[in-house]
Amino acid sequence: MEELNLKALLADESFINYCKGYPAQDVAKWENWLQDHEQYRKEVEEQKRIVQTLAYHAAVTTVEDHYLRLKEQIAKKNKKTDTRFRISPWLKIAASLLLIGSLSYLMLRQSFLSEPDNHKQSVVIPGEDKALLTLADGSTISLDEVAVGTLALEGGVRVEKTKSGQLIYSVSKSESSNRNASNTITTPKGGQYRLTLPDGSKAWLNASSTLHYPLHFEHHERRVKMTGEVYFEIAKMEKRQHGRVERIPFYVQTAHQEIQVLGTHFNVNSYPDEPGIVTTLLEGSVRVTSSLNGESILLRPGQQSFLDKHLVVSTADVEQQVAWTAGDFVFKSEPLTSILRKVSRWYDVDIVCPPHLGKLKFDGIVSRSQPLTAIMDMVEITGKAKLKLIERRIIVTD
Repeated sequence: MEELNLKALLADESFINYCKGYPAQDVAKWENWLQDHEQYRKEVEEQKRIVQTLAYHAAVTTVEDHYLRLKEQIAKKNKKTDTRFRISPWLKIAASLLLIGSLSYLMLRQSFLSEPDNHKQSVVIPGEDKALLTLADGSTISLDEVAVGTLALEGGVRVEKTKSGQLIYSVSKSESSNRNASNTITTPKGGQYRLTLPDGSKAWLNASSTLHYPLHFEHHERRVKMTGEVYFEIAKMEKRQHGRVERIPFYVQTAHQEIQVLGTHFNVNSYPDEPGIVTTLLEGSVRVTSSLNGESILLRPGQQSFLDKHLVVSTADVEQQVAWTAGDFVFKSEPLTSILRKVSRWYDVDIVCPPHLGKLKFDGIVSRSQPLTAIMDMVEITGKAKLKLIERRIIVTD
């Protein structure tokens, strides 16, 4: 390696290891090379600082580190019978593309570290497990503030908060005199929450979402209403009718559609500021019906429906759609406006972005546990746009 080739340099695994400081042989290799090529030391040191900045803010150390972290998270959830999605080889490849692709853009931005970095003056922390529970009598409980244990006993149903921070409903032996009683759980911006419904079904609410559900489901059907984004794992329930055993359907209602479920795992994104409602099926089968025009379709695993004026079915990118349940943002050629909507909800910030910049597309994987600057740097490092944080407002400029 007699001459400095920036493109090869940024794709060289030994150079990335040198920037990280291990293993020793790679560090020694590059130190020795620099001693023989002092004329390139300034360029190499600058690239080293940029790589270190990217690794720190975007939590991208090595492809294997990110892959194992995500795999570990999923494995833990699977042990809790929480099988939201399976890891695919793409995640490993995407982490690599994020690192190499982003670093390629750095060649066009040699002055990155020397420019003033105003947005780092404020630190905006990510969201956390917090929600407001509204009981049948109208009283409210802030779930992130109450202690572990029984929160309420309503109509023969016990409401408990577990050590892991989840909400669990369990039906006691006593019968309720009020079969129409219901509860509502609401997550604010910067909040998320998991709960187990009275029938054993599980739901995980993303930020700015609500779920309204009865304390006692009907014998012939189960119905809930939601806004925002919720991931569901529906418990299978059966009834005997006319000498036959039939499954009791589960219905999820949003503003403009109804989903009929028999027993399955799926995600519903119905935020009012999104272009349409996206229903993504992971397991089982669901029937999606539009309340706008009566259109109805049956989804198979790996498919998703999109409802705007009409229902459209397409192959789903499951990992991307439900990555939030594993604690990650996954962007695949995603418009900046879409990314910033997610950022606004999770970090509880306002966004100011010109339409022409909102059309720019980005790829990347960033942990939702990272501070806001991780995503801001992911965008800025490409040189496509500048992001400035003033109090709790992100302003995007050319």
